[in-house]
Parts: sequence; structure tokens; C-alpha cells
Amino acid sequence: MSQFLYNINVKESKLRYFIMTVDVDGWSSLLNFYSVPHDQSMADTAVNIEEGINKLKQLFDKHAVKATFFVTAEMAQKHSEAIKEVYSKGHEVACHGLSHKKDEFLGTKQEQERNLKKATKIIQKNIGCDPKGFRAPCLRANEITFKVLSEHGYLYDSSMVPTLVPGYYGNLFAPRKPYHPLSDFPGKGSRRLIELPVSVNPVIPLPFSAAWMRNLGLSWVKFSVKMNFILGNPVVFYVHPRDVLHLPRVKGVPWHVYHNVGHPVLRMLDELIHYSKLLKVKFMRALDFVEYLQSL
Repeated sequence: MSQFLYNINVKESKLRYFIMTVDVDGWSSLLNFYSVPHDQSMADTAVNIEEGINKLKQLFDKHAVKATFFVTAEMAQKHSEAIKEVYSKGHEVACHGLSHKKDEFLGTKQEQERNLKKATKIIQKNIGCDPKGFRAPCLRANEITFKVLSEHGYLYDSSMVPTLVPGYYGNLFAPRKPYHPLSDFPGKGSRRLIELPVSVNPVIPLPFSAAWMRNLGLSWVKFSVKMNFILGNPVVFYVHPRDVLHLPRVKGVPWHVYHNVGHPVLRMLDELIHYSKLLKVKFMRALDFVEYLQSL
């Protein structure tokens, strides 16, 4: 059974913790998710992921925010210079799987281990860092994933979403606070794997990542952030580089993928960061937050 780890009382601590994360995968991976026929090289050329990375980096620099970039091995190879620049600026680079296939980390232990080892080596070679954090492609992982991560020296996972969005992701039974997903598996004390669940609104259990922010509005996100802080939960928020770009219209891709993309997202993120700082938030990279939890 999972064991809760994080238990900071908001009334006893004026600090609230906000982990800003970026999921870096290509436009072709989204087309694959919706089973849209396409030429991968042409699709990834049509959407300039490096431009999206740079726009987010500039926004984070403006606010002195250090973020965690979950990067697929494929993107680490294709956009190594842009991601190395992110890493050199003090942002964390973590692993987001091989090529963002939605079943990449739902297979057997042997399959998942092979995928993780290959992805880790590619990131190490191309970026020059040793990733200690993981987020499964499409936020789809299972207990086997946790065991493989633990066995291969990863310190944390951030794939669980404590709600259910049919056809996409979610686990209604996942805790909303950081926890140990493997209570009796290798790793003792501070070295045990930690799960940093992606945040949802605790009152109305829907996510409030950038995709939901684009479609439900900034007020929804502000309300969600405030309610999590009131309950003593950290906020784990994610955005994709494509969220801040103009996207080509492709038949078979749902309307909500396009709604408010580009400058509106940058504007909302800018306001969200400003709003969160007014709430006396402490922005942290995921790895720094995990190391803080390990020290408790």
C-alpha cells in the first residue's frame, strides 16, 4: 500500500510549493495519439518545438523561475542544443520516455526496462546530465514502472493524475500529495522512490494544466492553485512547448488542442506565476523538491 510522505500544514508554514514542469515531445507524437496518418519528419518540422522551448525559457527567466523539463529521448536527439541551453540555465532535465508512445510504459517489466535504459542513455549522451526524475508518455504508467524506476536509480516519478479523464489518463485512487508508491520495494529511507502527482482541483477533481487552462480559463487555474495551497498540497503544473506556438490545422486533431494556443498561453502563464508569487509561493524544480522531502 502506498505511504503518504508530504504533510506540511499550511497554517504552520507560510511557504507554498509550486513545481513548474514542461513536457517536451514532438507534434508527431500528438498526431500518433489521435491516430492521424502523417509523415513524422514533415509533422515535426511544421511545429518548431525549439521556439516553444525558448519562449518558455524566456518567461521563466523573467520571473526567476527554475522549471523541470521532462524530455523524450527523441527530442533530446533532435533538439539537443536547445535543451542543453535549458540545462545550462539551471533548469532540470528529466526523462519523458523514448518517443512518447502512449503504451510505452504499460508493457512487461522487460519492455519497460529496455525503454527506460535506452531513453536514459540517450539523454545522458545528448544533454550531458543524468536524469533522476521521470514522467511517463501521456501520463500512463503502472506499478511495474515504479519498480523499474527504483531499480535504475531514479528518485521520483510524476506520472500519476489523481482523477480520471476517460481515454486520456488518470487514477481516481492516487493520492493528491507526494507519496512513496512502493512501500516495501528496494530503497530505504530517503532513497525510496517518491511520486509527485500532477495536481488537480481538490474540490472539483479536474486537472488544471496548460491544456485545461487554455480551455477553462485562467480563473479556473487560480482557483485550483489556491485550493491546493489551502489544503497544504504542493502544486505540480505542466505545459507543452506546443501550447505557446501556432499549430497547423490537421484533420482528426480535436478542437480543444488548438483553443487559445500561442500568445494567450504565455499571457496566462505570466499572470499565473505573478499570482502565485502573491500567495508567497516557492517555485522549485521537481528534483529540488524531492530532495527537500527526503530531508524531512
